[in-house]
Amino acid sequence: MFPVAQLLAYHAPPHLDHESVDSIREGMQAFAEALYLGPHDGPPPPIGHRIRIRQGSPWLDYGDGARRLQLPAARSWLDVVEAGGPVRVLVLFEPLTAGTRQTGLDAHVRTCFELGAMRWGTTYHV
Repeated sequence: MFPVAQLLAYHAPPHLDHESVDSIREGMQAFAEALYLGPHDGPPPPIGHRIRIRQGSPWLDYGDGARRLQLPAARSWLDVVEAGGPVRVLVLFEPLTAGTRQTGLDAHVRTCFELGAMRWGTTYHV
């Protein structure tokens, strides 16, 4: 066995006037499509080299050309990635409910899995 760095992408509950559960769901689905993620009930497909580490900070290239998403990461996560380990990307379509804490996040992931409201894939550091 070898270590795998996990990257979980989810959205907070709607809080702006233009946000709704549906618009968030559509945005997260588009995000997953841009990354070429596969169905949650199949093997995670390889999605190319999408992680870059610059000056100690990891960035996710999600296919928007000039834009990248800076990722918060522990040193242990960076160690796995810098050593060439895989990064498992998991995108949840359903936004969290207001007040969700760490323990509720696990339940949210399970619910999204059961609903098929997620996609995943595997990437590596460039």
